[in-house]
Amino acid sequence: MVMLGLFLPTIPATAQDVHEEDSIARSYTLQTLFVTEKYITKEKEVNIGAKTQTIPAPILEVFQSRSLADLLIEQTSINVKSMGLGALATASFRGASPSQTRVNWNGVNITPVMAGIFDFSQMPVFFADKVSLVYGSNDVKSGTGAVGGSVNVSNIPVWDGRTVTDLSAEYGSYNTYTVKGAMRYGTNRLSMKTRAYFQHSDNNFSYINKVTSNEHFLEQRVDAEYSMASAMQDLHYRFSPESRLSTAVWYQYGNRMLPQPLGVEATSHERQREQNFRAYAGWDRHFGSKSQLAVKGAYIFYQLRYDKWFSTTHFDPYGNTNASHTWSLSGDFSHRLTEEVLLNTTLTYQHDMAKAESYRDLDPSKYTIDDIEYKIPDLEPPVKEYRNILSWHNSVRWQFADHWLTDLRLMLETNDWRRPVCTYSLGVIGSVVPNRLNVRSSVAYNYRFPSLNELYWRPGGNPDVLPERGTSFDATLSLDLPFGKGWSLKSEVAPYLMLIDNWILWLPTDESARGRGSSSNQWLWTPQNKRNVLSAGVELMSRLSYTHKDLRGSVTFNYTYTDSHTRTKQHKDDGSLLKQIPYVPKQKWSIRLSLDYKQAFINFQTTYVGVRFITTDQSYFTYPYNVCNLQAGYTIALGNKVILSPQVRVDNLFNTYYESTQYYPMPRRNILGSLIVRF
Repeated sequence: MVMLGLFLPTIPATAQDVHEEDSIARSYTLQTLFVTEKYITKEKEVNIGAKTQTIPAPILEVFQSRSLADLLIEQTSINVKSMGLGALATASFRGASPSQTRVNWNGVNITPVMAGIFDFSQMPVFFADKVSLVYGSNDVKSGTGAVGGSVNVSNIPVWDGRTVTDLSAEYGSYNTYTVKGAMRYGTNRLSMKTRAYFQHSDNNFSYINKVTSNEHFLEQRVDAEYSMASAMQDLHYRFSPESRLSTAVWYQYGNRMLPQPLGVEATSHERQREQNFRAYAGWDRHFGSKSQLAVKGAYIFYQLRYDKWFSTTHFDPYGNTNASHTWSLSGDFSHRLTEEVLLNTTLTYQHDMAKAESYRDLDPSKYTIDDIEYKIPDLEPPVKEYRNILSWHNSVRWQFADHWLTDLRLMLETNDWRRPVCTYSLGVIGSVVPNRLNVRSSVAYNYRFPSLNELYWRPGGNPDVLPERGTSFDATLSLDLPFGKGWSLKSEVAPYLMLIDNWILWLPTDESARGRGSSSNQWLWTPQNKRNVLSAGVELMSRLSYTHKDLRGSVTFNYTYTDSHTRTKQHKDDGSLLKQIPYVPKQKWSIRLSLDYKQAFINFQTTYVGVRFITTDQSYFTYPYNVCNLQAGYTIALGNKVILSPQVRVDNLFNTYYESTQYYPMPRRNILGSLIVRF
């Protein structure tokens, strides 16, 4: 059943809301290397030759009640693997693995230190003022881990002296509803914003079961409901034009059921509850026009509780609780040596502590049989593991000719005071035709140290597993061509090549692992360095725009081709050699049509994902799919202070059946009505 309701994304009050950035607003030009560096950036700088992508602010507004996973699926070329609405969704760049994607919030790494994989379904776009992506291994300043790429989320202050309040609500298909609100207050010295968000869905959509019998039939999804609540407070204060304090606190809570895959009889039930607490404070100070010092501290807490119980009483329920704490402190200093040379050094320390607790809710009566009391099993005590990371980053940026810059970065990092590892990136950017045709290129080396689960999980953790290593080469050619009256064309082509070694896989214990004394149980799964990968491809983007008086329109096309395969055999019968990495489509494309006329707008999006093999020998695969979404709305001004905007959104417009993860069906057509209120 489809229902209509209220859907309220946030409306930008002014152009300043959309375009003003919070710190080191890097307004360099190709003619002047270091024109203005006003404040400490919330996104740590990357190599100037790297391919980067910033999601336009109007797109973020459209996705305000949706997750970051939805945004990445529709607006980027990276691959997102989802287990359903509100369920686990991971992202990977250019044929790499999800664990090789790093996520930064205001320059702070928020990738879970235990699992090492970020769940993008649990981050609402509502809490992001800016989302940018760095492709390849170029993000070395923010620490190691971004072998494939990084996703950067930022909060941006506004200094317009206005108080703006947004209140939102949503109700739609599958009893899905969202309520959220935001209040922004600012002066020429103070900027603060308070946000709160809650979303729930029964998620009991109907789908076509094509697995359990030869005859397809309609079935309803069960055990898939979820709820999520979150609140954020950020504050920025300018002591003077040269000094600023920035702080933010963010709390999230999620409670979701984990549905069974198709073909599995639902005799058991699983629930996952998560808590995230993130906080940071940063201060930066300028010394004249040449030097800048920035200091930042952060604390990250993450807890996951997993429960499993059964429909019958024959088995005890069980589960586990895992938690991690991360403290980090960094100091960053930049100095303009000459008009052509900018130097930077950064020292960062991070301390991780993880606590894994296994528990079992035992029924003592089951251990008394015929008046004989049997021993109740002993439970494993909690386990604590620690990690210390110290990294030192240095860079030099040099304008060696008119319209041309080069950038060199080196970083040393030590984990638990072991021998330091060196990562690097080298890039160049320039104008072939000033203001029309630009080119950039980079080469970078990065690595990912194993996660705490890969090292210490019980049973199966492997303290001898090696770090993953990645080297990337890419080039980007950009064209910006206005023509006619009101027309413009922006295009970009970016070929790339990546080599990834020591790729970590969880596999049954083999002879080499048993030889190290980890276990003699061949059914015990442990992390092992079992894959060397070559990934090559190309990413294309083209946007045609038209503006005439009150009419604005654009068509955006994104396409990516990814050939990611193993390049070495692990044994003589290895069938994965030169085969596509599982769940990495060779082709993905999307087209977005946007049309605005006065106060009305309409957006149409279609996304295609090609065949994805789910086994290393390519014997099984998921079918390609094409999903279309539609959104339309109208803005009404009530006097000078109140703005209303009714909207309607239709997801999966043509009722396509598809699976992002095999045996986990995705929702069919669903509709949401909307209303935005701002005062």
